[in-house]
Amino acid sequence: MGLPICISRRVAASIILSVLVFGLILISGCSSPPAGNGEKPQHPGILVQYQRTGGIAGFNDQMVVFENGQVVYSRNTGSGTVTLSDDSLEELGDILESADFPSLAPDYPAGNPGADYFSYVIIYKGMTVTTETGGIPPELVPVIGRLDSLLADHS
Repeated sequence: MGLPICISRRVAASIILSVLVFGLILISGCSSPPAGNGEKPQHPGILVQYQRTGGIAGFNDQMVVFENGQVVYSRNTGSGTVTLSDDSLEELGDILESADFPSLAPDYPAGNPGADYFSYVIIYKGMTVTTETGGIPPELVPVIGRLDSLLADHS
């Protein structure tokens, strides 16, 4: 009976050693120094934030477009990320610049109340503009149109 106990101890020691080595291999990557010069990579800046709520269907759409073309969105139907083409990103930037946000008021309410109106919040270059159906200034019509089409095309 001494032989089986000896083999069992060797097998048990071998298993323990294997598990220990495997565990060390798994965690060895966790302590590796960062690649490059050791600095954390910079996060891209936000180009525009957009929110559309309301309507007869009770929309609650939110989207953030980053300066590098990454888009993060959330809708009642789901959420996700996409990357805009360089041309699409440039077009959006041009539309935003054309709206001349510094000249806009912070709030454009509808002239008359409505039950199924959309409410919009647009944040661009640190300026927040809110508006709703029936109160959208002409400068924001192409901005809202483009942002709505981005949501429709990519979600």
